[in-house]
Amino acid sequence: MKLTKLFAGMNIIKITILTATAVFGTLGLASPNSGQASGAMLIPRVLEKRDAYTCYGEDANVTDCQAALDQLHQLGDQNFEVYPGTCLNWSQDTCNVRFCAQPYVSKAVNRTASWIYHWANNTLMGCVHGGQYSVMGDSADLNGDGGTYRVHLEHMTPRHG
Repeated sequence: MKLTKLFAGMNIIKITILTATAVFGTLGLASPNSGQASGAMLIPRVLEKRDAYTCYGEDANVTDCQAALDQLHQLGDQNFEVYPGTCLNWSQDTCNVRFCAQPYVSKAVNRTASWIYHWANNTLMGCVHGGQYSVMGDSADLNGDGGTYRVHLEHMTPRHG
């Protein structure tokens, strides 16, 4: 009986780890001032009081992501009013920069191109330089219902013309 409970407990731990890996990518230790270290528990990286980000996946292309960000950078301080459940996209070959308003917010989310560029270029590109894609938002639970927005540097299949 005790052996069965031990195995059941181990399976719960395995499921928790697999779920965390599926949600956040490779498990790693992170703090606001450090990168990832393999084999440790995942701690979302905190940017400001409510903002967090994480790295996930593999094979991110630095050149493509930087080119997509450069498109956004050219827009300067242009303001975007993004309505609930909609996204804006800037893409280059295998990389997509996506800014989305969460679907359940009660009003549009307003950000400038320079704000999106700043956080994507100065924070999320660190993940891309490490070979991973990234996402940030104003909630530590980036896959949950919290917060009002998400900014993604994500893989995009190249367009065929």
